[in-house]
Amino acid sequence: MAASYLPTPFKCATAVEIEAKLSADVIKHIDAKKLSSIEICRRYPTIRLDHLKKLRSGEPLNFRMVSALIEATGAPVSIQVNT
Repeated sequence: MAASYLPTPFKCATAVEIEAKLSADVIKHIDAKKLSSIEICRRYPTIRLDHLKKLRSGEPLNFRMVSALIEATGAPVSIQVNT
């Protein structure tokens, strides 16, 4: 069975789904830990308040930026492929 099609140029539906899930979960982690953008920026200087605003408004960030955000916040990650 084929995956559903998302009209995102040069990005498969699975990648879009992974980025969306990670983005939502990292925002939950940031809120739970009450982390500020300044605290996060101290660990990863490339992360800015604008990145968090984009995530909160539902705008996508690329996988590398979301991954950096996860590392900077210390959020735990578990990866699984369901069969």
